[in-house]
Amino acid sequence: MTVVNTLAFAAAAALLQLPGPLDSTLGTVFLALVGFLVVLFVGRIVLSFAWRLALIAALAVGVFLFVTTFLV
Repeated sequence: MTVVNTLAFAAAAALLQLPGPLDSTLGTVFLALVGFLVVLFVGRIVLSFAWRLALIAALAVGVFLFVTTFLV
């Protein structure tokens, strides 16, 4: 049983040492672009929420300003 485990470990270690499809300049550029797209997508969602929050805050402050200026 230990011989099989040792051979399996050696095979796994040999596979990990092989160059992968992303282990090149083009692969690195591809990974960078995918990461950039993920950042843009998450930023788009966050900014959508931030715009709504800023709009609600501006309306609330505007209503408060109107009430305190003209009605009080």
